[in-house]
Amino acid sequence: MSDLATGEEEQINPPRPARTRRGLINSTLLIMGATLLSRILGVVRDIVLTNKYGTTDDYAAYLAAYRIPDTLYLLIIGGALGSSLIPVFSRFLGRGERENAWRLANAVVNYSMVVLAVCSALAWLFAPAIVSTILAPNFPEETKRLTTDLTRLLLLQPFFMGLGGIALALLNGSENFVWPAVAPLIYNLSIIGGTLFLTGPFGIQGVALGAIIGSFLYLLVQVPTLYRLGFYFRPSLDSQAPGAKQVLRALLPRLLGQAAFQANFFIATNLGSGLEQGPARVTAFNLAYQLFMLPHGVFAISLATVAFPAMARFLGENNLAGMKETLIGALRQVFFLALPAALGLGILARPIVMTLYQSGKFDSASTDLVSPTVLCFSFGLVSYGVVEILTRGFFALHDTRTPVMVALVTVGLNFILSVLLIGPLQQGGLALALALSTTAEMVLLYWFLTRQVGSLTEGNTDVLLVAIFKIGIAADLMGLVLLIGVKALQEPLANADKIGVIIITFFLIGLGGAVYAGAAYLLRLEELRSVVRRFVRR
Repeated sequence: MSDLATGEEEQINPPRPARTRRGLINSTLLIMGATLLSRILGVVRDIVLTNKYGTTDDYAAYLAAYRIPDTLYLLIIGGALGSSLIPVFSRFLGRGERENAWRLANAVVNYSMVVLAVCSALAWLFAPAIVSTILAPNFPEETKRLTTDLTRLLLLQPFFMGLGGIALALLNGSENFVWPAVAPLIYNLSIIGGTLFLTGPFGIQGVALGAIIGSFLYLLVQVPTLYRLGFYFRPSLDSQAPGAKQVLRALLPRLLGQAAFQANFFIATNLGSGLEQGPARVTAFNLAYQLFMLPHGVFAISLATVAFPAMARFLGENNLAGMKETLIGALRQVFFLALPAALGLGILARPIVMTLYQSGKFDSASTDLVSPTVLCFSFGLVSYGVVEILTRGFFALHDTRTPVMVALVTVGLNFILSVLLIGPLQQGGLALALALSTTAEMVLLYWFLTRQVGSLTEGNTDVLLVAIFKIGIAADLMGLVLLIGVKALQEPLANADKIGVIIITFFLIGLGGAVYAGAAYLLRLEELRSVVRRFVRR
């Protein structure tokens, strides 16, 4: 059955809880596959960029400049608007109120276009001050000027990405996941094309041009499905659209939450620019974060994307038990996938960085900067994933205030930890500060959520705790084998050529995966059985 047909059927007749739970794993596998391709392309993009620019000042300027348009997108559309829009939009669809759903969607599109245009214009006007005082105050003057020029050029990107983000939210709210998963692939391919073909005549600005073209295509590929589902654009600021006030009330605190999240990266960029070799260390921090986001995006974001509209619909039907079951299933899957990924990423940080990046202008000195930063980030992979799921649980409950308050607390904690850790660990300290503060955020969110909805497992804590215990045993066994393997192959790895490094790295990854899967099978972990069973069926 096509994704379009499924989406239209479910809008008219809300899915039964059992069907939604069965579909969760199928939809998650689809999203994980597409997200995996997108993240792989993201790594390929970074490989192409680092091969051409290494950890030079030009690349640091591009990464710093990208922070402003990325922040505009995430604040207005990416997390804030999507998280406030999906519950209201999904509830309309679940009740069969299609006209109200699409009228709300049209109003959101029109208001977002106005806000994005105004914010981009203000950011263009104040770009020099933003770069000099917030983004990169300690960059060399020439690098700061380049950062300003790139910031202004990249401000064309949030408009298209913003509208594409709304399309993504509407399609996910309709439980149509294919084109929202494909769009990032096209975006990354465009940046790769810009790096390969436009940097010759335009320099680093060619990468920015590739990002702008990619953002337009990101929007374009989602529009046809959106129109088939019932959306029709009308240029009208419809303040009386059903659900608009509810979206706005939920949006305002979520804006603060996204601002808090972005503040963590402004802190890292600002403090990192003051280190010795500041631009190179800022680049290393960003590259390590992108590598860290590969497993996070594939596992946690995929699960959260699928679970969120399902939880919203359960609550729309006053089915709290169904919402809890969906949430606890997503948490178990996050632990099952993220815990071994965290151990593997941390233990194999250096060979992975050597395999992916070390060539061209990215030399062994660049590897020395990036690999310990990846190790520090790996301590937060599980907590990042759990936070994604728990936050979606609050959004499904129409509670955006609690995640915002917790996020604001963790920003303060991140700043304190960053100041304390940057001295001994340099840019790695900034990564570890993010990992530790996110772990604190995870604990607080779980505590507040259980106070609102009661025990997630209805008195049977074994459902979650026993699963985590078994996952921990399997992951620890895998980690022990990897530590022995890295120690045994340390000298061959140091003396190997590029092909040899790739072979050794993939051998270690395969060995770790086989040990973990074998241990999970012997421990009878349901998550392994479910994923394999659904994958074989499809």
